[in-house]
Amino acid sequence: MPKRGFLLTLLIVLSQTAAAADHPELTEADEAYSAERYEQAAALYRRDAELGKVAAQVNLAFLYLDGLGVKQDFGEAATWFRRAAEQGNAEAQQNLGLLLQDGRGVAQDYTEADKWFIIAGDKGNSAAAEQRMTPGQASEAHKRAEAWRADRSQQR
Repeated sequence: MPKRGFLLTLLIVLSQTAAAADHPELTEADEAYSAERYEQAAALYRRDAELGKVAAQVNLAFLYLDGLGVKQDFGEAATWFRRAAEQGNAEAQQNLGLLLQDGRGVAQDYTEADKWFIIAGDKGNSAAAEQRMTPGQASEAHKRAEAWRADRSQQR
């Protein structure tokens, strides 16, 4: 192989290796989702979500939120967002907060919504939620967020 061909091959192999390191390997469920096989993706995400895999819990929640591969069900979306939120996933915390704020699939609860916004570091939604709350409710949301953080730090 000429020297130039070897260098080009080496460059391709190195770039593929670097790309793989930058992007975690797609799961079978991710591949099904990408191919728009949503029912299969939902079943595979559920399998992994039930094993406690946070990414699968979040992805399954979004399928329920959007009604892809499953019947649209905001309550199920909230359940899976809550499971991932409890494991510290900020995206799930924010989305759970939105469902609680809007009362979609769960009872509307501005205090609990604000708690999750605070935990997720979502200052914009937290400020918006607090505009709808009494000062006592806002204070309670901050107390709940701190209690959640303290409980998590003790579990580690």
